[in-house]
Amino acid sequence: MNKLILFCLIAFICCGDINKAVEYLVAHARSIIVRPSSKCIADALQAGGFKFTRQSSAYMYRTNGVLAKIGFKEISKPSSFKKGDITVTENNAAHPHGHIAMYTGSKWISDFIQRSEFVFASNQPPVHYYRYQQ
Repeated sequence: MNKLILFCLIAFICCGDINKAVEYLVAHARSIIVRPSSKCIADALQAGGFKFTRQSSAYMYRTNGVLAKIGFKEISKPSSFKKGDITVTENNAAHPHGHIAMYTGSKWISDFIQRSEFVFASNQPPVHYYRYQQ
């Protein structure tokens, strides 16, 4: 019995709740760009109970391995997206901080409600896809 309690406690401490993260993101979504995408996604993940060090730029959540450390696995572009999927857009000269967004099950949200997983109209850097592995 004690081993079961310890396992549940470890699982609770180590894992986040992707549904709570998405709920937070939806509740705080704007219709226009207001804040850095990295802040908004970090706020949502932390609201879901994920523990990590915040990064100063969106692309760093990939390059510094933050998403992998909290249970997200990089995947090839899926034929359909799942609630909680994350895209990280690399940085380039036109977009020095890159971009990060999360799929709610029906739409992509970062700091605003997006039309698709792609956000930049021009000079689109490569996009990487992540899915939470509970």
